[in-house]
Amino acid sequence: MYLTREQEKMLNGEYGWATAKAIELIIRVGEALGADRLIQVKHAHVSGVSYSNIGKYGLEFIVDFYKRGGRARVYTTINPGCIDYSGFSTIIDNKYMSEQKVIDDALIGMGFKPVFTCIPYYYRPPVQGEHLAWGESSAVIYANSIYGALTNREGGPIALAASITGYTYNAGLHLLENRVGRIIVKLDPVVKNTPMGAIGLFIGDVVKKTPVLHGLENIDFSELKILLASMAASGSHALAIIPGITPENTYRVEVEEELTIEKQDLEKYMGESLDLKHKSTSSVLGYLGCPHLHPLELLQIVELIRKYGRVRRGSLLLTLPPEYLDKYSFLINELRARGVDIAAGTCPVVSVFNKKKYDYVLTNSGKAAFYLRRIHGLKTIITSLREVIRYICGY
Repeated sequence: MYLTREQEKMLNGEYGWATAKAIELIIRVGEALGADRLIQVKHAHVSGVSYSNIGKYGLEFIVDFYKRGGRARVYTTINPGCIDYSGFSTIIDNKYMSEQKVIDDALIGMGFKPVFTCIPYYYRPPVQGEHLAWGESSAVIYANSIYGALTNREGGPIALAASITGYTYNAGLHLLENRVGRIIVKLDPVVKNTPMGAIGLFIGDVVKKTPVLHGLENIDFSELKILLASMAASGSHALAIIPGITPENTYRVEVEEELTIEKQDLEKYMGESLDLKHKSTSSVLGYLGCPHLHPLELLQIVELIRKYGRVRRGSLLLTLPPEYLDKYSFLINELRARGVDIAAGTCPVVSVFNKKKYDYVLTNSGKAAFYLRRIHGLKTIITSLREVIRYICGY
């Protein structure tokens, strides 16, 4: 691999131990993937920061880089941790508060922005064609597919190393030759009203090459976010090409196959039946905010809940960036007064539930359904945002 003089100095330890180890990690991964050189990144987003996921050894890895001089050289944001930064939630258990604080202090000490969210594009929307080093699968696929940015689906250590060095390896989706749509995916008209979370899980599970998605011309922002995050959860996708949305000149299309999604294809991804009339309503959790809620989604939820009045059965959990606690405090306070549980800077995928057991989770998020089934062993039902609120808050 070709290295510039500055990169050689980094590798030789002239910028300190942390920088040397970070660039060594990037070089080794890059060489394994056939990269010819390193490239500068504009924004790193570090995932793998939740103590409930990474444990003692992950904590020690992060703290070691901090104590031995690791500092951000580029704009860097942080994924959610495992504690509720609002202090309001009765659903998220803050049992690892002291351990998460150690991680957070180290990350902030390295100069990373403490946004604690999986939607870093809310804080800094990427520019078409710029190189990123992002962890968090839902953010990566959004950056590539919607903004036309260039990032691989990095693990937390590589994103951290890219922040400290300012570089990543020139391979994968940083190269136009690898951003090629192979499979045309169409929706049968019958399934166009099916929740996007279920459609995304199907595509991620079944379609193994980069899909070109047709029939999404009228999809709204919220559904698009849910679709892409769900695809990335059940599969390895980091890019989906959506004609009319994905910026031109950031991909090519070389069709190998066409696939039409039909109603029967989606049944196993939908989960349990939504008809819960004869089941206990106290053990049902409605969950919205995976990925974290955008302000437009938050406002939509507030308006819907106002229509019904308040939570009437089970529980309703919303997860969002900590910044909203101040920025939208009037909305947060109103939601809490109406019986909604708010958790900031975390989500059930990277945290621990309190001792209350839920028989069913209603969510619009295929990603949440995918991981809640596997991590917490919960039965999940995928439906629309409106239906989640209607069931939990309706008469």
